[in-house]
Amino acid sequence: MRRTAVFDSDYPGRLASITKPPPELYYRGEIGAVNQRHNIAVIGSRRVSDRGIEAAYRIGCELGSMGINAVNGLALGCDTHALIGALAAGGTCVAVMPCGVDQIVPHANVRLAQKILSGGGCLLSEYPAGTPVRRYQYVERDRLQSGISDGVIVIEAECDSGTMHTVRYAIRQGRRLACIDSRLVRYASGNRWIEGQSGVCVIRDRGSLNDFIADIQKETVYRQMTFAVCGDGKYIT
Repeated sequence: MRRTAVFDSDYPGRLASITKPPPELYYRGEIGAVNQRHNIAVIGSRRVSDRGIEAAYRIGCELGSMGINAVNGLALGCDTHALIGALAAGGTCVAVMPCGVDQIVPHANVRLAQKILSGGGCLLSEYPAGTPVRRYQYVERDRLQSGISDGVIVIEAECDSGTMHTVRYAIRQGRRLACIDSRLVRYASGNRWIEGQSGVCVIRDRGSLNDFIADIQKETVYRQMTFAVCGDGKYIT
């Protein structure tokens, strides 16, 4: 296990931009991957329909094949299937833990966590080694999932799902937000709520997914150009 502080070069740049970022992060694996690639959180509830499983896996595959990190909390259900899809396509994954990274929660995903590490991804947490999981830490973890990501995709969730904590953090943090069309999945009251929010991309097919990804890529290029302004108002080239 290693550690990085908010002003270190390997600290995730997007996370450093949120309100009150964690002063330190603890991690296993290759944290450099977070800054080297785009990051999209693919999240959803543990209770998931067959269509949700298929959508999570396919979106994970798409991100993996495009060299985009799949981010989530390693939870059962939507999270798990998205990570499996990304790894199957040769992609890298980032799992944000609600406890010390010396532990894997849920225990059923120990092997998946090992595959994430062997695939060049990382596990990270704001909690030091030995910290057990507590209920409130899941909510705190959710702000990091959106915080390190350029965008968030919700596969399937009801309004009372913990997934909606990440959604609300994403909105506060100004992250791009998308969800699977609520008509395509079963447990979808959360999806319907998201569809009513301003600027949300509703994913109905591969084309709408690619549009969402393209918008993120364009936004990142623009942001990098904006940060590279000289004192005389000219862009650095």
